[in-house]
Amino acid sequence: MASSSSSSVVPTRRKGGWTYDVFLSFRGEDTRNNFVDHLFAALVQKGIHTFKDDKMLGGGQPISQELLKAIRESRWAVVVFSKNYANSSWCLDELSYIMECHNQMGQKVLPVFYHVDPSDVRKQKGDFASAGKWSDALRAAANLSGQHILPHYGGESAFITKIVEEILADRQPRGGSRENHLIGIRPRIDALISLLKMEATEEVRIVGIWGMGGIGKTTIARALYKRIAHKFQGSSFVTNVRENSSSKKDICALQRKILEDILGSSSGFGIHDPEDGGEVIQERCCSKKVLLVLDDINDVKQLEFLCATREWFGPGSRIIITTRDQHLLSYADADNKYKPALLGTDQALELFCKHAFKISSPPDEYMDLINRAINYTHGLPLALKVLGSFLCGRKASVWGSALDTLAKTPSAEVLDTLKLSFDYLNVSEKQIFLDIACFYKGKDVNDVTRILDGFGFNPIIGISVLVEKSLITISSNNKLGMHDLIQEMGWIVVQASARNSRLCDLETIHDVINSLSQKELELIEGVVLPLWKEIKESLSADVFKSMKNFRVLDCYGKFTSCEPSFLPDGLRWFCWKSYPFSSLPVAHMSKLVGLEMEWGNIKHLWEGKKIMLQNLKFINLRNCGSLKRFPDVSGAPNIERLDLSACGDLVEVDESVGSLKKLIYWDMTLCYKLKCLPSMLQMDSLETLILPRCHSLKRIPGFSPCMVNLSKIDITECYKIEEVPSSIKHLSNLSYLNLDLCSFKNIPNSISELKYLNTISLSSCKELQKLPDDFQNMESLEMLHIDSIHIHALTNFPYLRKLHLVGPLEHTDFPKNLRGLSSLEELHIRRNFWLYHLPESISHLSSLKLLLIENNIDHIGLVTLHGLPPGIQVLTVYGCKTLEKIEDLSKEYNFLNKIQISDCRKLLKNEENGRHLDKMLDQSFLKMLTKLLRLLDTEACCS
Repeated sequence: MASSSSSSVVPTRRKGGWTYDVFLSFRGEDTRNNFVDHLFAALVQKGIHTFKDDKMLGGGQPISQELLKAIRESRWAVVVFSKNYANSSWCLDELSYIMECHNQMGQKVLPVFYHVDPSDVRKQKGDFASAGKWSDALRAAANLSGQHILPHYGGESAFITKIVEEILADRQPRGGSRENHLIGIRPRIDALISLLKMEATEEVRIVGIWGMGGIGKTTIARALYKRIAHKFQGSSFVTNVRENSSSKKDICALQRKILEDILGSSSGFGIHDPEDGGEVIQERCCSKKVLLVLDDINDVKQLEFLCATREWFGPGSRIIITTRDQHLLSYADADNKYKPALLGTDQALELFCKHAFKISSPPDEYMDLINRAINYTHGLPLALKVLGSFLCGRKASVWGSALDTLAKTPSAEVLDTLKLSFDYLNVSEKQIFLDIACFYKGKDVNDVTRILDGFGFNPIIGISVLVEKSLITISSNNKLGMHDLIQEMGWIVVQASARNSRLCDLETIHDVINSLSQKELELIEGVVLPLWKEIKESLSADVFKSMKNFRVLDCYGKFTSCEPSFLPDGLRWFCWKSYPFSSLPVAHMSKLVGLEMEWGNIKHLWEGKKIMLQNLKFINLRNCGSLKRFPDVSGAPNIERLDLSACGDLVEVDESVGSLKKLIYWDMTLCYKLKCLPSMLQMDSLETLILPRCHSLKRIPGFSPCMVNLSKIDITECYKIEEVPSSIKHLSNLSYLNLDLCSFKNIPNSISELKYLNTISLSSCKELQKLPDDFQNMESLEMLHIDSIHIHALTNFPYLRKLHLVGPLEHTDFPKNLRGLSSLEELHIRRNFWLYHLPESISHLSSLKLLLIENNIDHIGLVTLHGLPPGIQVLTVYGCKTLEKIEDLSKEYNFLNKIQISDCRKLLKNEENGRHLDKMLDQSFLKMLTKLLRLLDTEACCS
């Protein structure tokens, strides 16, 4: 209500926006202490800035002018028409000016007909009969859409809720359209709204926003909150939970904030214990539809006290959690997790320029410098803002120097933000992080895991924690990644805590090591240099003598001027590619876990009596061309991986290797001169044995009954091997056996006892005369590679699914009946240049889906192609240069949907073949299209 006022003041929109969200116009004696009082409280509870005369005007002020100002500075006017409204000229003057603002400024007006008939107001009847000069204003207001509250109807709270929701739905967040100025924010908010599934009104959903520090999690959450908060009965945005939850008192303060925000009470809650506070939140909020944002969660205790379960909140509630730790979202049982991406080039440019120049389009003369700055940040929003603000107002001549300085000393604000995640790691996780930052970024995660495990760092859980905390990434090809600024943070931590403890700079390492005192040398933990890069000047042979804490060496070529005279006994991982010396002082390296010397010139690891290396697990001597004998390893019983591949001069492997109980993987590929392996393998843990192209090897070792874990054997191209030991029957879990290009005449019948053997390859075994008696009864055998001449021994093989036939066999020599191959789904026929026509018996293969024919012989081979199995789906013909005719396959083969014919030169010379192929390709396309449409129809029905 107001005093009389003149409407002669012309309403104009304030440049700064609206001062108030709502102006309430009402007749005090009718509604001040009931409906309007409740409406005002509801508006204020939702944070809607509302003008109500008895609350806002001080005594002695000129009421009329204050009211005029308040009306024109309000986004909405809620006019409550009541029985005595028209009896007040003050109220009618308010209404008249409100309608002027509505017509000239676009102010929104919401009429509420409180215990009066809207038609009475519209037509000036009853209590509104004597409107006089205000009749036009009454009529215009009454014609607007509003709320009609009847007397004795009750339920006024429902009408108040509708009024509040309508205003909230239209209301702009404080600060205007800030969202419009946040670079790249809209698609992120849209993605999150999709994850929130606002239409699921009976569910309480939890969505997490996680990622590295500075990625914009809080900014995104705040923009999302402002966009959707009005849709809830109560809402609370709790900022910086990590900083504000270090004590029980702090937790209680956060709980009070949530309750006050959601319930609209400013009187405070008597919470002095987090357990009690959690109970109060559940009791007071369990029936309310709320929006709760918990920003920067870093501990499960925070979740337990602020939103322990979904049952704390009413149906339709939404909980949004921002964190650097993905694992916490799993603990919270989040329905969805959203990880914001780094900004792309265009968005990064826009954000940077906004802070550096206060405009979105940069001056041309700055472009090269801007590109340097953006490349430095790698799309991290925080870094772009900080760097842009730092360079703002500086001349282009100063930028280059500033960027050079930042490259050496990154922004403290950015690094402090990134370092928060590091600070909350445990000791082992910090060590893993620093090692990756200094040594292993870009390396294969499995290789790094083995190395870190050798240091006792528990890397499997440690690496997963670093991923969850957004400190590292693992790419699709299993490489470890780390943002450049996070890596720089790691380097700075190392330099601050133990300078030069991890050395990785190829250019400076020589000078650094030579400049260190003995005490400083003792602090060095590792040297890991870039792959296949040699230092410019070799170090002395005794360089490692003072390195008492040295645990890892990874170098190349002539790192020392001559063979090292001493290696620290604490060394865990020794990797020296292209090691130039003939021997290595390993006798005292009792803690050694990994030994890698690819392409080394080593002639012997150790000679004479055995060396005790109880911790040694991994040996990689690949391409050590001078190594002739692999030594006694009985003093190293814990070896798990042994790679001696491409050791071209290796002749003998010590008998002790056959008794390595922990060995899992053994590779001897391309050891051309190898003659002697252990006579018997007694390796309980061995899973993979690889011996391809050991051309001088004449005998496969015997297999002990303990070798139940061996699943893969590859002995391809071992020409001189004439016998498969009958002890192969002990390999009860063998699933893959490759004996291609060997010279044995028979395979022991005991092979049929292997119940898990899935794949056997016997291609080009020219001396093979007979297959085992029970070969066709092997239920597990699904794939067989074999010479074509043995096809007759396979005609009753009901379990075989894939058959590769290699070598010549005329179509007339094929079995007349192949119905016994009832499960065969794939048939590959390769290098059969005597096959002029497809044998008729191939059409008996009722389950065959794929047929591949490959020849690659110029003047002899397949001439015609016809008589395919009825269920064929894929036909591939390659290199059949003599193929002249192909039947029209489009009619009889209803399932054929893929045809590949290449390098069959004569086929297209025949016009009839061309027509057949065009027709078949059309049919194939139509069948695939039909299959796709059926699939889409099925998915549509299911959804």
